[in-house]
Amino acid sequence: MPYYCPNCGASNPDSATNCYNCGAPNPIARPVDVTPPAAASPFEAPTQPQSPYQTPSYPPPVAAYGIPPPTPYQQPATYTPPDVTPAYSPLPYEQGGFQNQAFYAEAQRWQRQARTAVILGILGFICCGLLGPVALALGIQSRNGLQRLGVVEGQTMALIGIIFGGLTIVAWLLSILVLLIPG
Repeated sequence: MPYYCPNCGASNPDSATNCYNCGAPNPIARPVDVTPPAAASPFEAPTQPQSPYQTPSYPPPVAAYGIPPPTPYQQPATYTPPDVTPAYSPLPYEQGGFQNQAFYAEAQRWQRQARTAVILGILGFICCGLLGPVALALGIQSRNGLQRLGVVEGQTMALIGIIFGGLTIVAWLLSILVLLIPG
């Protein structure tokens, strides 16, 4: 049975404590006790009064693109379309070698150049200082080429050629300085 507000005349349900239109109190509504009941034990937490509003219930999440929704404490799955393949994925030597002969030939050339840089760097350090800049240049070129191709083998040799080439240049410059200083 609806109750009509004596202030504005709007129709309200009997359970309403205030008029929905003007906010005037309902004179026939029973007063609601807002104090929480006493706890049975001193260690129990007091309960909160119930809200007149319900919490919304949402539908469960829908799986998008075939990926199930993540459960709590789980990393979300990443989606990679099945028709996309990586642009380049080299196989190690044990698993069939290089797929492209031109790539293999270029990698071999950079590895030979790295080996030459090591030999020239050591020879320049031992006997002739003029080989140092050549070893340094060849080492830098071969290391950059091998890194660009993603080939690991030969990069250490290129680094050794760079180090010996640099040491040879420094030793050669120091020897020239010692010879130029009158003593």
